[in-house]
Amino acid sequence: MTQRQPTILQSVIPILVLLGLIMGTVLGTDADALAGANQLSLLIASTVGAAIAVYNRVRWSDIMQGMVHTISTSMPAILILLMVGMLSGSWMVSGVIPTMIYYGLEILRPDYFLPACVVISAAVSVATGSSWSTIATIGVALIGIGHALGFDMAMTAGAIISGAYFGDKVSPLSDTTNLASAVTGTELFTHIRYMMQTTVPSILLTLIVFTVLTLTVGGGHGGVLGADMFQQTIDATYCIHPLLLLIPALAVFMIIKKVPAVPVLMIGSLLAVVAAALFQQDLLASLSPDGRLTFGSGYEVLTRALYGRTTPVTGDAAVDDLLATGGMAGMLNTVWLIVTAMIFGGVMEAGHFLERITSAILSRVRSAGGLVSTATGSCLLFNLTAGDQYMSIVVPGKMFIGAFRRNGLESRLLSRTLEDGGTATSVLIPWNTCGATQASILGVPTFTYFPFALFCWLSPLVTLVVAWSGWGIRRGEPPMDGEAVDPAIEEVETYNVPR
Repeated sequence: MTQRQPTILQSVIPILVLLGLIMGTVLGTDADALAGANQLSLLIASTVGAAIAVYNRVRWSDIMQGMVHTISTSMPAILILLMVGMLSGSWMVSGVIPTMIYYGLEILRPDYFLPACVVISAAVSVATGSSWSTIATIGVALIGIGHALGFDMAMTAGAIISGAYFGDKVSPLSDTTNLASAVTGTELFTHIRYMMQTTVPSILLTLIVFTVLTLTVGGGHGGVLGADMFQQTIDATYCIHPLLLLIPALAVFMIIKKVPAVPVLMIGSLLAVVAAALFQQDLLASLSPDGRLTFGSGYEVLTRALYGRTTPVTGDAAVDDLLATGGMAGMLNTVWLIVTAMIFGGVMEAGHFLERITSAILSRVRSAGGLVSTATGSCLLFNLTAGDQYMSIVVPGKMFIGAFRRNGLESRLLSRTLEDGGTATSVLIPWNTCGATQASILGVPTFTYFPFALFCWLSPLVTLVVAWSGWGIRRGEPPMDGEAVDPAIEEVETYNVPR
């Protein structure tokens, strides 16, 4: 039997079901959405979509093939995620990340406190890949110090959040960074490098504004004891040595030289394991079951840091939370989310729902600026309605990848848009999980710190300006009629087109 083309209503029903289920989870339960609720919502919405596709005479074998195909395109990203888990665990137990934090705190001075908050939060977030843990640890200390120095808490909170979400966007350890690259089929470091065109101007403008605020508002000249105590706690637990900074420096060098992500992450992890054996013998002994360092116990501690949870005991619960890592196991919820998102995307593609939606969009939007604007608005809409930044990346990513490719636009343009429009704005919405959590941790209402979370609302504005100006926008030949649109397809030969 001949397949029937879906209507617009049929095409949006799975998305509406997904939104309804997610909103029900956010508003009606206390469940950890990432631990299974969002994944279940994606599977149920996939079931609804598959039922509509079967009604439209799409063969089940085609639906299954679509799901398997989209899952297969995410395999490189899943491998990278597991490598990222190894890297984060090894860098923490080796003292690489604590050393970065320790020296980062050296720049904290009252006469440039607010820009220092941005830089410190950014450094920790880049090193850990987590805005939430950065805000819950370093952020809490910084806002207390800022209050003692006489700085407005809303300004301090805005500076902390700006820096933390900068790191959340650009760190290869960040789940949202990996998620945006995964759903669009963009290589991780290609995605990160391309984001710099919008992220660097946003963070520079943020630093300029906070520098002016620090110079005009001012503060006191005391209250830096909290930073000193934090440094002392880290120093008492780890061997802090500048040689450890050579490992992240080498990783950055390899990234700049465009070494593929998997070798960079593997080399960085193995070097960190060697560094841990050389520099952190006391720490390894404290983490071993019997408190002694032997070959067997050292091997156990180091391998556990790569694959499982490791929590050094510093005597300070906040510091313990910051330094705890989950290894490869800590990435499994994100891997699970990617797999179920790919299932949803496969159903939407096999049922021709995304094609129907995007064709309606393309009938009105032709320019790169128009597509970026529409995708950015969709990310914000999902942050407003779904209450979770992951969904603001996953669903628009799957919806728009075909439209971008059919217009000859690279997938990295969409992955950058997802981060600028999705990751950055999630913390600006009070009922979003990000906004509610950070407001509670810092003790500052979301709408109060909103004007000072400069980086978060500058990011989508800058990405729109850059897109409409045509800077860095490259076009290639769109796929031929009937050619499959594969989000994992390699970058095409492109040329500059002024827009």
